[in-house]
Amino acid sequence: MTDATLYREHLEILDGYLQRALEEARDHGVELKGVLFHSGREVEYHADDHPVNFKPTPHFRRWVPVEGPEHVVLARPGQRPRVVVVRPQDYWYDPSPIPESYWQGEVDVTEVGGFDQVAAELGNLTWVAYVGDSPAAAGELGVPPHLIEPAALMYPLDWYRAYKTDHEVALVRDACEDAARAHLAARDAFLEGASEYQIHERYLEAAGELEKETPFFPISALDEKCSVLHYQFKRGREAAPGTVLLMDAGAATDGYASDLTRTWARHDADPVFHQLLAGVDAFQRKLVAGVRPGASYVELHLEAHRHVARLLAEAGIFKVSAEEAYERGLTRPFFPHGLGHHLGIQVHDVGGRQTSSSGGTTAPPEGHPYLRTTRPIEPGHLLTIEPGIYFIPMLLEPLRSGSDASAVEWGLVDRLVSCGGIRIEDDVLCTAGEPRDLSRDLLPGPRG
Repeated sequence: MTDATLYREHLEILDGYLQRALEEARDHGVELKGVLFHSGREVEYHADDHPVNFKPTPHFRRWVPVEGPEHVVLARPGQRPRVVVVRPQDYWYDPSPIPESYWQGEVDVTEVGGFDQVAAELGNLTWVAYVGDSPAAAGELGVPPHLIEPAALMYPLDWYRAYKTDHEVALVRDACEDAARAHLAARDAFLEGASEYQIHERYLEAAGELEKETPFFPISALDEKCSVLHYQFKRGREAAPGTVLLMDAGAATDGYASDLTRTWARHDADPVFHQLLAGVDAFQRKLVAGVRPGASYVELHLEAHRHVARLLAEAGIFKVSAEEAYERGLTRPFFPHGLGHHLGIQVHDVGGRQTSSSGGTTAPPEGHPYLRTTRPIEPGHLLTIEPGIYFIPMLLEPLRSGSDASAVEWGLVDRLVSCGGIRIEDDVLCTAGEPRDLSRDLLPGPRG
């Protein structure tokens, strides 16, 4: 867990980023004296009175770990942040006060009973930009429309989100601890013969989180469903016990996410699948070691494809050399997603394809459209490394019926379809020296 000292240093760094962002906005013709970060406005499902599960907006959350809608942070360079907490009197929902925590002594906190009191508390806001999800709320506060998330401000704010402070790293590490404990509980449930639903429940109990508190809907996939990259269901006893479990799930601490994946196989799973599983775990460690200053995340992604080609050739799935398989693009149906992404307040954190703090987009290489990160790796970047091998019928059928069909041993592929796939994922911080894996010491891989 973090503490007041780390949080104080965090605010000092954010103040520096804010100053730079305002200077860059000024260079593009947007004159500002500060930024108003809004936690967001609660909305209801269409034609219903039931609210959509609320999550504070990420830029607000970087300043304070306050749950709930309508709160604001007024940030001005060189000044203590002003936090206005909106706590309406209510008997339908619990209006409990915010628990005392490390952050409250480092900011100026005011509590009001409704959003209509925020403007009176803060005064004239025509000189600040609004960052949040509700143009209506910005209007109620008197923020001019052209200062609602102006691009000249958002580009640098998004860009600097990639540089994690020690405070942020501590929160992600804490979230990794909770997720690792839950992953081990899920693995044990799988080995006991539990269903996807039961594994899911065991995970949540061990993590100590409600489903809505997790940073994303946990994936607990058995057997052939391991090939569904974002598998969204939970089967019951009819699909248990499984031979293979792919568990992709995280936890959250003060709004910061962990994102871990492990694939486990019973001893009686196909021996070729066991060979591939050990191989993916081994080369994932080599990729983690490549998270260094100045390294190319794109090149790490392509290196993962070269490892996949080697493993599939060694296993007899490719009937051509690993080099030829890679050059012909044969690995792409077996590894169709990107190597990973930036991680932080959002699971897929912002700025991964951004070219600079002034904006722009650096596209992924041809043939790899789902690579989420293309910017060079720098100290402070927190990235997931999550290679995989999958047997996805929808992607394999065009290969089977195409001109490259003879390069694949289809009998072996068909044998492995019931195993689904493999993914191994850890959360890795780039430092000035060796990369720091925030999760592997907490959650071993399938090789132990």
